[in-house]
Amino acid sequence: MLNLEDLTVAYKQNQSLSFKSKDLIAVDGVNLNIPEKTILGLVGESGCGKSTIGRAILSLQKISKGKIFFEGINLTSVSKKEKLSFKQKIQVVFQDPYSSLNPRFTIEEIVTEGLSIHFPNMTNSEKKEKAKKTLAEVNLPEDILNRYPHEFSGGQRQRIAIARALILEPKLVVCDEAVSALDISTQAQVINNLLLLRERFGLSYLFISHDLNIVKHISDNIAVMYLGKIVEVGTKEEITSKPYHPYTKALFSASFDLKDRKKVHSPLKGEIPSIMNKPKGCYFHTRCPIAQEICKMESPIEKQYGNTRRVNCHFPMM
Repeated sequence: MLNLEDLTVAYKQNQSLSFKSKDLIAVDGVNLNIPEKTILGLVGESGCGKSTIGRAILSLQKISKGKIFFEGINLTSVSKKEKLSFKQKIQVVFQDPYSSLNPRFTIEEIVTEGLSIHFPNMTNSEKKEKAKKTLAEVNLPEDILNRYPHEFSGGQRQRIAIARALILEPKLVVCDEAVSALDISTQAQVINNLLLLRERFGLSYLFISHDLNIVKHISDNIAVMYLGKIVEVGTKEEITSKPYHPYTKALFSASFDLKDRKKVHSPLKGEIPSIMNKPKGCYFHTRCPIAQEICKMESPIEKQYGNTRRVNCHFPMM
């Protein structure tokens, strides 16, 4: 359904309009794909570029190089009018349920705003009826339509945000840290609701998160990101049971395992380098326990292992 080819996003550090290597590269040649009805978990430390990928897919961030294909159509080459039809099929749930909803709008106005843009011929009664049905899908009553966001809890607001995305009948939903601002019990409710909606409507998700336990629970496939690059991609079972990249291994061993509290963890050591001053060679070599001289000099080439796993490392831990 979605394919990213050599996606690069750079922020200008000067007044030049041309793309230059010295610009701040937040996303560095990323290749990813999301098949239909699957959930791709995108993980990595803060500042690695996860949210920038999501914003680029949503056309909220201009890309510098590469292509974004959705259902076989290159979104980077279509006109603004053509892109509008694809925006209906790609929706988003943002991180903060308090700032993502307009406090001046009623819930009905918030949920139906997209219908007014993409289906201008729908009557107000049709939009209201669709809003009621969509709110029911996220376990919210229809009598909230005339109320305002400040009257609801964080979990209720996030379900309203999900309804706003769902009402347009999208095929892909970008969840950008969609549950990180919620307490644990509310997180579980929202995640279970997302999984039920996936089954009911055949949705695909790009689930961006720093919470590895949630990603392990919700994802079909997992992509691991470090300093703007994807270092490993595979199925959930491959990534969590036998990671090949040393960063992936360190990242997941540092997560808390509720089933095995006596497990010995080996969290990452050292600070992540500045994205404005990335190391030469492999970006991870300054923190890697198995780094060798070539890692300091040459950037590794991505290698394919089987049908699903790709690893960007000179010495994968097979």
